[in-house]
Amino acid sequence: MNPYLSFAIAMCAVVFIALAGTAYLATYFNRRSKRDMEAALTPLSEVIDGEMDVEEGQIVGRYQGQIAEGKVSTMPGGMSRVFLISLVESAGGQPWEWTLTRSKEPGGPDASRFVADIPGVTDRIEPVLVPLKDDPDLEGIWCRVEYDPKAGILKMTRPMRVRRDIPGADAFQRFLDMLNRAAAENRAAQGPAAP
Repeated sequence: MNPYLSFAIAMCAVVFIALAGTAYLATYFNRRSKRDMEAALTPLSEVIDGEMDVEEGQIVGRYQGQIAEGKVSTMPGGMSRVFLISLVESAGGQPWEWTLTRSKEPGGPDASRFVADIPGVTDRIEPVLVPLKDDPDLEGIWCRVEYDPKAGILKMTRPMRVRRDIPGADAFQRFLDMLNRAAAENRAAQGPAAP
């Protein structure tokens, strides 16, 4: 047999085996990723009695009468993953955004601030948000809480340190409670019946 033909057949066999192995690994890791996502989202879906979409990394349900959602997403630019927790809040009024940043110095002071001060609104909402500094689930990481009156959404953004860093059911419920309290203060300050 021609040595070039033998070599070509051997290389084709190697490529075929490599492609089959790659396809198997891709399928295996995809299934494993879905199982991991389902395991992480199931306890959260029980908190909001919600429906789960493992493909999208999302749960939607109701929490204390409000439509609630938890979702794995990426930051604009796709550089990092975050977990978004949101409640429908249609008070109207002005948008606001509060951010908690951690000190780069070990033991240094953390900072929290609103992007813009809205008299009568941000001063009411800040006491609800400040305890997030001490939440054990947020230890060493930043977070953001924002209100978008056009979309009617109150949303918390929490970074994911690793692929499976989704908050547990207790943390998810604490964050929903905080969003619910912030929504009540926002409605009192900016809702249709606000003074």
